[in-house]
Amino acid sequence: MKNWKKTSLLTTVIILTLLVCLIYLFKISVSIPSSDIEFSPGETNSQVGAEYKGVKPKNIIVFIVDGMGFGHLSLAIQTQQMENSTSVWQEFDIKGWHDARSAYGPLTDSEASGTAMATGTSTNFGHIGIDQDQKPLKNLLEVASENGYTTGIVTDSYVWDGTPAAFSVHIRNEDDARSIMTQMAESDLDLLFGELEDLGEDDIPEKEESLEILSQRFQLLDKNLKLPEGDKASTPVAAIFKEDEVQDLNSIPNLTQLTETALNYMTSKDSPFVLFVESEEMDAASHENDSQRVLKGLKSIQQTLAQVLNFSKTNGETLVLFTADHETGGLAAVANWDEYPNMQIRWSTKNHTAAVVPLFAQGPGAEYFSKVQRNWEIGFCLKNLIRQESTQLIQE
Repeated sequence: MKNWKKTSLLTTVIILTLLVCLIYLFKISVSIPSSDIEFSPGETNSQVGAEYKGVKPKNIIVFIVDGMGFGHLSLAIQTQQMENSTSVWQEFDIKGWHDARSAYGPLTDSEASGTAMATGTSTNFGHIGIDQDQKPLKNLLEVASENGYTTGIVTDSYVWDGTPAAFSVHIRNEDDARSIMTQMAESDLDLLFGELEDLGEDDIPEKEESLEILSQRFQLLDKNLKLPEGDKASTPVAAIFKEDEVQDLNSIPNLTQLTETALNYMTSKDSPFVLFVESEEMDAASHENDSQRVLKGLKSIQQTLAQVLNFSKTNGETLVLFTADHETGGLAAVANWDEYPNMQIRWSTKNHTAAVVPLFAQGPGAEYFSKVQRNWEIGFCLKNLIRQESTQLIQE
Protein backbone atom coordinates (compact mmCIF):
# COMPACT_ATOMS: atom_id res chain seq x y z
CA MET A 1 0.00 0.00 0.00
CA LYS A 2 2.79 2.36 0.96
CA ASN A 3 4.71 1.47 -2.21
CA TRP A 4 1.56 2.17 -4.30
CA LYS A 5 1.18 5.57 -2.66
CA LYS A 6 4.84 6.39 -3.30
CA THR A 7 4.52 5.33 -6.94
CA SER A 8 1.32 7.33 -7.38
CA LEU A 9 2.87 10.39 -5.79
CA LEU A 10 5.98 10.09 -7.93
CA THR A 11 3.87 9.71 -11.07
CA THR A 12 1.84 12.80 -10.16
CA VAL A 13 5.00 14.86 -9.57
CA ILE A 14 6.45 13.74 -12.91
CA ILE A 15 3.23 14.58 -14.78
CA LEU A 16 2.97 18.02 -13.14
CA THR A 17 6.63 18.72 -13.90
CA LEU A 18 6.14 17.79 -17.54
CA LEU A 19 3.08 19.99 -17.74
CA VAL A 20 4.95 22.94 -16.29
CA CYS A 21 7.81 22.39 -18.72
CA LEU A 22 5.43 22.17 -21.67
CA ILE A 23 3.65 25.34 -20.62
CA TYR A 24 6.97 27.11 -20.22
CA LEU A 25 8.26 25.92 -23.57
CA PHE A 26 5.03 26.93 -25.24
CA LYS A 27 5.20 30.41 -23.76
CA ILE A 28 8.76 31.10 -24.84
CA SER A 29 8.35 29.61 -28.31
CA VAL A 30 5.12 31.35 -29.36
CA SER A 31 5.13 35.09 -30.08
CA ILE A 32 2.21 37.22 -28.92
CA PRO A 33 0.24 38.57 -31.90
CA SER A 34 -0.14 42.35 -31.92
CA SER A 35 -3.91 41.97 -32.04
CA ASP A 36 -3.82 40.50 -28.52
CA ILE A 37 -2.05 43.54 -27.07
CA GLU A 38 -3.44 46.22 -29.30
CA PHE A 39 -5.19 49.05 -27.48
CA SER A 40 -8.69 50.07 -28.51
CA PRO A 41 -9.25 53.69 -27.42
CA GLY A 42 -13.01 53.56 -27.82
CA GLU A 43 -13.48 50.56 -25.56
CA THR A 44 -11.07 51.72 -22.87
CA ASN A 45 -12.15 55.35 -22.81
CA SER A 46 -15.74 54.29 -22.13
CA GLN A 47 -14.63 52.76 -18.85
CA VAL A 48 -13.11 55.94 -17.46
CA GLY A 49 -15.11 56.86 -14.38
CA ALA A 50 -13.08 58.44 -11.58
CA GLU A 51 -14.63 61.72 -10.42
CA TYR A 52 -12.41 64.77 -10.24
CA LYS A 53 -12.70 66.23 -6.74
CA GLY A 54 -9.44 68.17 -6.18
CA VAL A 55 -8.05 71.61 -6.91
CA LYS A 56 -7.89 72.67 -10.52
CA PRO A 57 -4.49 74.15 -11.48
CA LYS A 58 -4.48 77.63 -12.97
CA ASN A 59 -1.47 76.86 -15.19
CA ILE A 60 -0.07 73.64 -16.68
CA ILE A 61 3.49 72.89 -17.78
CA VAL A 62 3.92 69.65 -19.74
CA PHE A 63 7.59 68.63 -19.97
CA ILE A 64 8.25 65.74 -22.35
CA VAL A 65 11.69 64.21 -22.93
CA ASP A 66 11.74 62.36 -26.22
CA GLY A 67 13.19 58.85 -25.85
CA MET A 68 13.77 58.91 -22.08
CA GLY A 69 13.21 55.67 -20.18
CA PHE A 70 13.96 54.43 -16.69
CA GLY A 71 17.50 53.53 -17.78
CA HIS A 72 18.15 57.19 -18.59
CA LEU A 73 16.52 58.21 -15.32
CA SER A 74 18.64 55.72 -13.36
CA LEU A 75 21.75 57.09 -15.03
CA ALA A 76 20.79 60.63 -14.06
CA ILE A 77 20.12 59.71 -10.44
CA GLN A 78 23.21 57.49 -10.06
CA THR A 79 25.80 59.67 -11.76
CA GLN A 80 24.70 63.29 -11.69
CA GLN A 81 23.40 63.86 -8.19
CA MET A 82 25.57 65.87 -5.82
CA GLU A 83 26.27 64.16 -2.50
CA ASN A 84 24.03 65.26 0.41
CA SER A 85 21.72 67.22 -1.92
CA THR A 86 18.10 66.50 -2.84
CA SER A 87 17.57 65.08 -6.30
CA VAL A 88 15.28 67.08 -8.56
CA TRP A 89 13.56 63.77 -9.33
CA GLN A 90 12.59 63.38 -5.67
CA GLU A 91 10.66 66.66 -5.63
CA PHE A 92 7.63 65.22 -7.42
CA ASP A 93 4.63 64.17 -5.34
CA ILE A 94 3.53 61.63 -7.94
CA LYS A 95 6.11 59.21 -9.34
CA GLY A 96 4.88 56.54 -11.71
CA TRP A 97 4.98 55.27 -15.26
CA HIS A 98 2.87 54.89 -18.36
CA ASP A 99 2.68 52.45 -21.23
CA ALA A 100 3.51 54.38 -24.40
CA ARG A 101 2.28 51.81 -26.94
CA SER A 102 0.48 52.93 -30.08
CA ALA A 103 -2.84 51.63 -31.38
CA TYR A 104 -0.76 49.61 -33.85
CA GLY A 105 0.95 47.50 -31.17
CA PRO A 106 3.55 47.52 -28.37
CA LEU A 107 5.94 49.94 -30.09
CA THR A 108 5.31 53.57 -30.93
CA ASP A 109 6.88 56.66 -32.45
CA SER A 110 6.88 60.30 -31.36
CA GLU A 111 3.98 61.18 -33.62
CA ALA A 112 1.63 58.51 -32.28
CA SER A 113 2.60 58.84 -28.63
CA GLY A 114 2.68 62.64 -28.77
CA THR A 115 -0.80 62.64 -30.28
CA ALA A 116 -2.10 60.30 -27.56
CA MET A 117 -0.74 62.59 -24.83
CA ALA A 118 -1.97 65.72 -26.58
CA THR A 119 -5.46 64.53 -27.49
CA GLY A 120 -6.44 61.63 -25.22
CA THR A 121 -6.78 59.16 -28.11
CA SER A 122 -4.44 56.34 -29.12
CA THR A 123 -3.44 56.34 -32.78
CA ASN A 124 -1.08 54.79 -35.34
CA PHE A 125 2.53 55.42 -36.32
CA GLY A 126 3.10 58.70 -38.14
CA HIS A 127 -0.32 60.11 -37.26
CA ILE A 128 -0.04 63.68 -35.95
CA GLY A 129 -3.16 65.07 -34.30
CA ILE A 130 -5.38 62.58 -36.12
CA ASP A 131 -6.98 59.26 -35.21
CA GLN A 132 -6.55 55.90 -36.94
CA ASP A 133 -9.02 56.99 -39.64
CA GLN A 134 -7.07 60.23 -40.14
CA LYS A 135 -9.82 62.36 -38.62
CA PRO A 136 -8.59 65.48 -36.74
CA LEU A 137 -8.42 65.30 -32.95
CA LYS A 138 -8.59 68.42 -30.82
CA ASN A 139 -5.33 68.78 -28.87
CA LEU A 140 -4.54 70.19 -25.44
CA LEU A 141 -3.30 73.57 -26.66
CA GLU A 142 -6.35 74.06 -28.88
CA VAL A 143 -8.67 73.31 -25.95
CA ALA A 144 -6.64 75.70 -23.79
CA SER A 145 -6.82 78.52 -26.36
CA GLU A 146 -10.60 78.08 -26.66
CA ASN A 147 -10.84 78.51 -22.88
CA GLY A 148 -8.82 81.72 -22.71
CA TYR A 149 -5.39 80.29 -21.91
CA THR A 150 -2.09 81.58 -23.27
CA THR A 151 -0.32 78.69 -25.00
CA GLY A 152 3.27 78.01 -26.00
CA ILE A 153 5.75 75.42 -27.28
CA VAL A 154 9.45 75.27 -26.38
CA THR A 155 11.71 72.60 -27.85
CA ASP A 156 15.43 72.02 -28.32
CA SER A 157 14.52 70.20 -31.54
CA TYR A 158 13.07 71.50 -34.81
CA VAL A 159 9.65 73.13 -34.39
CA TRP A 160 7.90 70.71 -36.76
CA ASP A 161 9.23 67.61 -34.99
CA GLY A 162 6.70 64.89 -34.14
CA THR A 163 6.03 65.69 -30.49
CA PRO A 164 5.58 69.49 -30.67
CA ALA A 165 3.64 69.01 -33.90
CA ALA A 166 1.27 66.61 -32.11
CA PHE A 167 0.38 69.39 -29.68
CA SER A 168 -0.38 71.90 -32.42
CA VAL A 169 -1.34 70.48 -35.86
CA HIS A 170 -3.19 67.72 -37.72
CA ILE A 171 -1.41 65.90 -40.54
CA ARG A 172 -0.56 62.42 -41.82
CA ASN A 173 2.84 63.23 -43.34
CA GLU A 174 5.30 63.93 -40.51
CA ASP A 175 7.92 65.02 -43.07
CA ASP A 176 5.77 67.80 -44.57
CA ALA A 177 7.43 70.62 -42.65
CA ARG A 178 5.89 73.29 -44.87
CA SER A 179 2.34 72.23 -44.05
CA ILE A 180 3.12 71.76 -40.35
CA MET A 181 4.60 75.26 -40.02
CA THR A 182 1.73 76.71 -42.04
CA GLN A 183 -0.76 75.14 -39.62
CA MET A 184 1.23 76.53 -36.69
CA ALA A 185 1.07 79.99 -38.27
CA GLU A 186 -2.70 79.60 -38.66
CA SER A 187 -3.21 78.36 -35.09
CA ASP A 188 -3.87 80.25 -31.85
CA LEU A 189 -0.40 79.52 -30.47
CA ASP A 190 1.11 82.47 -28.59
CA LEU A 191 4.73 81.30 -28.42
CA LEU A 192 6.97 78.98 -30.44
CA PHE A 193 10.67 78.41 -29.64
CA GLY A 194 12.76 75.84 -31.51
CA GLU A 195 15.05 75.01 -34.42
CA LEU A 196 14.90 74.41 -38.15
CA GLU A 197 16.41 71.26 -39.69
CA ASP A 198 17.25 69.72 -43.07
CA LEU A 199 16.43 72.96 -44.87
CA GLY A 200 15.57 72.58 -48.56
CA GLU A 201 15.08 68.82 -48.46
CA ASP A 202 11.84 67.37 -49.90
CA ASP A 203 8.89 69.14 -48.19
CA ILE A 204 11.17 71.21 -45.94
CA PRO A 205 11.42 74.83 -47.11
CA GLU A 206 14.60 76.88 -46.99
CA LYS A 207 15.23 79.18 -44.03
CA GLU A 208 13.83 82.31 -45.68
CA GLU A 209 10.55 80.63 -46.62
CA SER A 210 10.26 78.97 -43.20
CA LEU A 211 10.65 82.30 -41.40
CA GLU A 212 8.23 83.95 -43.82
CA ILE A 213 5.60 81.30 -43.04
CA LEU A 214 6.01 81.66 -39.27
CA SER A 215 6.13 85.47 -39.38
CA GLN A 216 2.54 85.50 -40.62
CA ARG A 217 1.55 84.90 -37.01
CA PHE A 218 4.62 85.34 -34.83
CA GLN A 219 6.93 88.25 -34.17
CA LEU A 220 10.38 86.74 -34.63
CA LEU A 221 12.78 87.37 -31.75
CA ASP A 222 16.52 87.88 -32.01
CA LYS A 223 18.96 85.48 -30.39
CA ASN A 224 18.98 87.65 -27.24
CA LEU A 225 15.32 86.64 -26.71
CA LYS A 226 14.19 90.16 -25.82
CA LEU A 227 10.40 90.08 -25.58
CA PRO A 228 8.27 92.82 -27.19
CA GLU A 229 7.11 95.63 -24.94
CA GLY A 230 4.39 98.26 -24.89
CA ASP A 231 1.65 97.88 -27.49
CA LYS A 232 3.35 94.81 -28.96
CA ALA A 233 3.70 92.98 -25.63
CA SER A 234 0.70 90.76 -26.41
CA THR A 235 1.96 89.81 -29.89
CA PRO A 236 2.58 86.07 -30.46
CA VAL A 237 6.34 85.45 -30.53
CA ALA A 238 8.72 82.91 -32.03
CA ALA A 239 12.44 82.30 -31.63
CA ILE A 240 13.90 80.13 -34.37
CA PHE A 241 17.42 78.69 -34.37
CA LYS A 242 19.73 76.68 -36.60
CA GLU A 243 19.91 72.89 -36.58
CA ASP A 244 21.49 71.60 -33.32
CA GLU A 245 22.06 75.16 -32.11
CA VAL A 246 20.13 74.33 -28.93
CA GLN A 247 21.64 71.16 -27.43
CA ASP A 248 23.13 71.27 -23.95
CA LEU A 249 24.05 73.78 -21.25
CA ASN A 250 26.95 75.04 -23.39
CA SER A 251 24.50 76.15 -26.08
CA ILE A 252 23.59 79.83 -26.39
CA PRO A 253 20.73 79.90 -25.78
CA ASN A 254 20.02 76.58 -24.08
CA LEU A 255 16.75 74.90 -23.15
CA THR A 256 16.77 76.40 -19.65
CA GLN A 257 17.08 79.93 -21.03
CA LEU A 258 14.37 79.35 -23.62
CA THR A 259 12.03 78.02 -20.93
CA GLU A 260 12.77 80.96 -18.63
CA THR A 261 11.93 83.43 -21.41
CA ALA A 262 8.74 81.49 -22.20
CA LEU A 263 7.65 81.60 -18.54
CA ASN A 264 8.32 85.35 -18.43
CA TYR A 265 6.12 85.76 -21.49
CA MET A 266 3.37 83.54 -20.10
CA THR A 267 3.24 85.28 -16.73
CA SER A 268 3.12 88.72 -18.36
CA LYS A 269 -0.37 87.88 -19.64
CA ASP A 270 -3.55 88.39 -17.68
CA SER A 271 -4.62 84.79 -18.23
CA PRO A 272 -3.82 81.21 -17.23
CA PHE A 273 -1.38 79.37 -19.48
CA VAL A 274 -0.38 75.95 -20.82
CA LEU A 275 3.28 75.58 -21.76
CA PHE A 276 4.67 72.54 -23.59
CA VAL A 277 8.42 71.98 -23.13
CA GLU A 278 10.33 69.27 -25.00
CA SER A 279 13.89 67.99 -24.90
CA GLU A 280 14.76 65.78 -27.84
CA GLU A 281 18.34 65.11 -26.74
CA MET A 282 17.74 61.66 -25.24
CA ASP A 283 16.17 60.39 -28.45
CA ALA A 284 18.80 61.84 -30.78
CA ALA A 285 21.67 60.59 -28.61
CA SER A 286 20.15 57.17 -27.97
CA HIS A 287 19.49 56.48 -31.66
CA GLU A 288 23.26 56.84 -32.09
CA ASN A 289 24.12 55.17 -28.76
CA ASP A 290 26.04 58.38 -28.00
CA SER A 291 26.67 58.09 -24.25
CA GLN A 292 28.45 61.41 -23.88
CA ARG A 293 25.59 63.28 -25.52
CA VAL A 294 23.18 61.50 -23.18
CA LEU A 295 25.09 62.74 -20.15
CA LYS A 296 25.21 66.31 -21.45
CA GLY A 297 21.52 66.18 -22.32
CA LEU A 298 20.59 64.90 -18.86
CA LYS A 299 22.30 67.89 -17.26
CA SER A 300 20.28 70.25 -19.45
CA ILE A 301 17.05 68.38 -18.67
CA GLN A 302 17.70 68.41 -14.93
CA GLN A 303 18.53 72.12 -14.84
CA THR A 304 15.45 73.02 -16.87
CA LEU A 305 13.29 70.75 -14.75
CA ALA A 306 14.62 72.32 -11.55
CA GLN A 307 13.73 75.74 -12.95
CA VAL A 308 10.20 74.61 -13.84
CA LEU A 309 9.61 73.00 -10.43
CA ASN A 310 10.88 76.11 -8.66
CA PHE A 311 8.44 78.19 -10.70
CA SER A 312 5.61 75.86 -9.72
CA LYS A 313 6.44 76.07 -6.02
CA THR A 314 6.79 79.86 -6.06
CA ASN A 315 3.68 80.36 -8.16
CA GLY A 316 1.55 77.89 -6.18
CA GLU A 317 -1.03 77.44 -8.97
CA THR A 318 0.92 75.50 -11.58
CA LEU A 319 0.80 71.78 -12.35
CA VAL A 320 4.04 70.30 -13.70
CA LEU A 321 3.73 67.03 -15.60
CA PHE A 322 6.97 65.31 -16.63
CA THR A 323 7.11 62.27 -18.89
CA ALA A 324 8.48 60.75 -22.11
CA ASP A 325 6.86 59.70 -25.37
CA HIS A 326 8.79 56.39 -25.53
CA GLU A 327 12.18 54.86 -24.70
CA THR A 328 15.02 54.74 -27.19
CA GLY A 329 18.16 52.62 -27.11
CA GLY A 330 17.40 50.15 -24.35
CA LEU A 331 19.90 51.96 -22.14
CA ALA A 332 21.14 50.32 -18.94
CA ALA A 333 23.36 51.86 -16.28
CA VAL A 334 25.71 49.05 -15.18
CA ALA A 335 28.91 48.56 -13.21
CA ASN A 336 31.96 46.36 -13.74
CA TRP A 337 33.40 45.03 -10.48
CA ASP A 338 36.92 45.81 -11.69
CA GLU A 339 35.98 49.48 -12.06
CA TYR A 340 33.31 49.77 -9.37
CA PRO A 341 31.78 52.18 -8.33
CA ASN A 342 32.22 53.84 -11.74
CA MET A 343 29.09 53.48 -13.85
CA GLN A 344 28.97 52.37 -17.47
CA ILE A 345 26.33 52.71 -20.16
CA ARG A 346 25.22 49.65 -22.11
CA TRP A 347 22.90 49.74 -25.12
CA SER A 348 20.66 47.00 -26.49
CA THR A 349 19.45 48.71 -29.68
CA LYS A 350 19.49 51.94 -31.68
CA ASN A 351 15.72 51.90 -32.07
CA HIS A 352 12.64 52.53 -29.96
CA THR A 353 11.74 49.92 -27.35
CA ALA A 354 8.47 48.80 -25.77
CA ALA A 355 9.63 49.80 -22.26
CA VAL A 356 7.30 51.77 -20.01
CA VAL A 357 8.46 55.31 -19.29
CA PRO A 358 8.47 57.67 -16.28
CA LEU A 359 5.47 59.82 -15.43
CA PHE A 360 5.90 62.40 -12.63
CA ALA A 361 3.56 65.16 -11.45
CA GLN A 362 3.84 68.04 -9.00
CA GLY A 363 1.49 70.84 -7.99
CA PRO A 364 -2.29 71.23 -7.97
CA GLY A 365 -3.94 68.42 -9.91
CA ALA A 366 -0.93 66.11 -9.66
CA GLU A 367 -2.89 63.41 -7.85
CA TYR A 368 -5.06 62.78 -10.90
CA PHE A 369 -2.09 61.27 -12.72
CA SER A 370 -1.34 58.66 -10.06
CA LYS A 371 -3.58 56.10 -11.78
CA VAL A 372 -2.50 56.72 -15.36
CA GLN A 373 -1.39 53.54 -17.13
CA ARG A 374 -1.59 54.43 -20.84
CA ASN A 375 -0.28 57.47 -22.68
CA TRP A 376 -3.73 58.48 -23.97
CA GLU A 377 -4.94 58.89 -20.37
CA ILE A 378 -2.51 61.78 -19.94
CA GLY A 379 -4.18 63.80 -22.68
CA PHE A 380 -7.63 62.79 -21.46
CA CYS A 381 -6.88 64.13 -17.96
CA LEU A 382 -5.14 67.30 -19.13
CA LYS A 383 -7.94 68.33 -21.47
CA ASN A 384 -10.56 67.73 -18.80
CA LEU A 385 -8.61 69.76 -16.24
CA ILE A 386 -8.97 72.71 -18.60
CA ARG A 387 -12.50 72.16 -19.84
CA GLN A 388 -14.40 72.20 -16.56
CA GLU A 389 -14.14 72.56 -12.80
CA SER A 390 -15.55 69.09 -12.11
CA THR A 391 -15.14 66.20 -14.49
CA GLN A 392 -14.30 62.55 -14.88
CA LEU A 393 -10.65 61.70 -15.18
CA ILE A 394 -9.55 58.08 -15.18
CA GLN A 395 -10.82 54.75 -14.05
CA GLU A 396 -10.67 53.89 -10.34
